[in-house]
Amino acid sequence: MIFSEFHNDTIDLTIDFYGFEQCTPKYGFGPAIRENYVLHYIESGKGTFYYNGNKTSLEAGDLFLLKPNKLTYYEADEVEPWSYYWIGISGSKSRDYFSLSKIHRDSVLKVPNKSETHTVYLLVKSIIEQNEKLKHSAPSQLHLLGGIYELLFNLATIAPETRHKEVHPSEQLCINCRHIIETSYTSTTLTIQTIADTLNVNRSYLTTIFCDYFNTSPKEYLNQVRMKRAKYLLENTHEPIKFIAFSVGFSDPLYFSKVFKNYFKATPSSFRTKLEKEY
Repeated sequence: MIFSEFHNDTIDLTIDFYGFEQCTPKYGFGPAIRENYVLHYIESGKGTFYYNGNKTSLEAGDLFLLKPNKLTYYEADEVEPWSYYWIGISGSKSRDYFSLSKIHRDSVLKVPNKSETHTVYLLVKSIIEQNEKLKHSAPSQLHLLGGIYELLFNLATIAPETRHKEVHPSEQLCINCRHIIETSYTSTTLTIQTIADTLNVNRSYLTTIFCDYFNTSPKEYLNQVRMKRAKYLLENTHEPIKFIAFSVGFSDPLYFSKVFKNYFKATPSSFRTKLEKEY
């Protein structure tokens, strides 16, 4: 069995963990609810996937997808237990990217010609094996992210979502809110209230539907974007902390330090000092 947690600083797409397991007969997982997407590729054997009242038999070459906040259960075959690779993925654009493939709608991907999913197998295996060798170094992050984007592209190519999906107004509102945050987080005057005013909606309503769609509040998402950008600037520049604070939307460096400490459990100065000692 291989299992590894992984942390990077991207907002759009985040790889949380990956692994491989050769299951024993009748080994089951769940029923459980995950907070992220977990994509499984079946390398060998057979098993059963239970989701949304449906029972689907799967075999080598098939894929199944655990979706955030959805109850699922899966179990290895009694005679030919499966082995599978898995990758946990989250991020603000993870839903958008998975939705390009039918696997997001059905949670399973079965194709008559298993060679069609062989590229997915090679990508998943390469992602895991190479990152185990590189031990989460900086180059491994590039390799991992590049592989994930290519993996999602392949899913959309193998089984493109052809059904026309009409975006609900509340969903579009959430997307617009996210776009404002990602493009305007450097503004010291940006607040959830100003975003709500821009979108001409009630702040409480915006918070409610944003939480429903992205599993986090607009305020938490804005804070996440700012903190991850601040962490990147602390790691990759020598700019004074007060300039970094202003660069991520804080007019008060002391308040920025307080928020950063709450998020990363370390002040910006101690975080930078620790980095300098490591190098």
